[in-house]
Amino acid sequence: MNPGLPGTGIGGLFYIISALWMPVCEIWRRSRGGAPRPWLLVARQFAIAVGVVVAMSGVFWALDAAFMLKEAAAHAASRGHMMWTMRVSALMVTSGVLVAVISAVHFVRLCLRLRTLRPTAR
Repeated sequence: MNPGLPGTGIGGLFYIISALWMPVCEIWRRSRGGAPRPWLLVARQFAIAVGVVVAMSGVFWALDAAFMLKEAAAHAASRGHMMWTMRVSALMVTSGVLVAVISAVHFVRLCLRLRTLRPTAR
């Protein structure tokens, strides 16, 4: 969907969300007495996900700042007008697609579960 931007596709976004959610799941699992995962693995995956988010945010911020400088210079030279448009982030579009895919999977899972729980009427 976004060529050249690692981590902004559906798979990358799913990894980031999963890795950021890992500490919460681990705390929940330990409080219920489940089999714990090694904290080093959880911390490592969490740190990688935070690093990806920070790096992507920095790149998007730098690109936005560079484009705004160009528009501000054109406005100062009276060669153009400042255009404040609502920018759609690639991350937002990918997030929407990911939510749609996960929602569809859970809907199908619910339908299959209801089909197996319903008694067959013959």
